[in-house]
Amino acid sequence: MLKVLAVFVTLASATPLLAADATPPPPYQADILRLSEVLGAAAYLDGLCGGPSAADWRAKMVALLDAQGLDGPARRPYVEAFNRGQRTFAVAHRTCTASTRGVLQRYFAEGAQLSERLDQRFGRTGDSPVAPAR
Repeated sequence: MLKVLAVFVTLASATPLLAADATPPPPYQADILRLSEVLGAAAYLDGLCGGPSAADWRAKMVALLDAQGLDGPARRPYVEAFNRGQRTFAVAHRTCTASTRGVLQRYFAEGAQLSERLDQRFGRTGDSPVAPAR
């Protein structure tokens, strides 16, 4: 029992040191994560409604990650958000309907707002990755 307690105390006392070493996330992380999810949703919904292929949307996502200088494990949360955006709508939308188009337009608007906010707060992000290219 004393051995277990000693291990627990050692780990508990090390936790603040580990937390102090952790780099805080960049201030734009939440917006980029949400934009990643919006891009994933747009990839699925726009493709369903005859828009650009999912490969075009993936290319926009890769460009977004490359612009942030992310690679390896740092990319993972953003890729997961993109994939979650696709999966979320794949469950409910099997064909393009008026409802699908409405959701897609709302996501285009949200993506444009996120892109604009990122551009204004953190520098040039280029054209909105969610603006429809038609």
